[in-house]
Amino acid sequence: MQLDLFTDNRRNILINDATHLLRSLELEKALAVYEEILADDPSDTEVLVLRKEVEIWCERFDRWSSTGLGGLYEIHKHIFDRVSNGLRAGLLAFLAESLQALDKPQLIYIPPRFHLGCVLHEAERYTDAANWYAVAVQSGIAEKGRFLAWQGDSLTLCGRNTDAMECYLAAFLEDPDTVDLDGIANPLICDLILTLISECCNEEINEQEAVPWLPCWGFIQGEFSLSTKDIAVDPEAFSALLRHSDASGNVPQPRLWYEYLRYAEFLRTSVRDDRELLLVRRRMRTMHAKMFDRYIGSVGNRKRGT
Repeated sequence: MQLDLFTDNRRNILINDATHLLRSLELEKALAVYEEILADDPSDTEVLVLRKEVEIWCERFDRWSSTGLGGLYEIHKHIFDRVSNGLRAGLLAFLAESLQALDKPQLIYIPPRFHLGCVLHEAERYTDAANWYAVAVQSGIAEKGRFLAWQGDSLTLCGRNTDAMECYLAAFLEDPDTVDLDGIANPLICDLILTLISECCNEEINEQEAVPWLPCWGFIQGEFSLSTKDIAVDPEAFSALLRHSDASGNVPQPRLWYEYLRYAEFLRTSVRDDRELLLVRRRMRTMHAKMFDRYIGSVGNRKRGT
């Protein structure tokens, strides 16, 4: 007996057809395809589950898709509740398009992760996500550190590691308290945080208290760049401003130490002013002895070319 070559593939072909329909959010048509499969095998457990999921989303989508930002937020809130890949892709595409149609979409943010950049990131459109995070920061969105770090995450997944590290550095320098530590996608940054806590902080310090020191630690470990071009323009003015900031007590200590670090590197590599460098290093040691000792060790390594 000659076998029908299409019999064995019929179910898979129909499931693929339904998946394509879900990606374009043609939910009723997808349901019709599932019914066709179930007509052949009413006990098909996988298809029964898929049909139930789409039935739920038919009702949800009708209810939320035309109710503005609030409805879009509800869709996003439930988008990872056991949603199949095809339907999730369709919903994410709908959310991205709908958010971009709103006024100033780069400034629309509902915690913890409802933002156009987040939607694009979840859709694995990492370049687009990074661009929208950048626009959000440039437009003055609150929680700047969070969005800079998210931009770093998307750039990491694009393979743009140098650009990603610049974003992480800016995030931890400018607004470390808002960085989403649990969501960081760059393993190097995660490792830096762990080694910072274990090697350069007191046992009592928690992760949130440690992370503002990450720019200093990252430079010492050779992972972050450190620019001194602005210091070279007017070293005396920079020195005066640095000491004024120190005396005022208005600058967080990690950021102040980082500025002393930049000044120390400028003096060490450009001016060779040993007296001034000694004073700066004494202040750095007073502020954070463990960090200073690791810094001096790294200077020795750089001199030896290691």
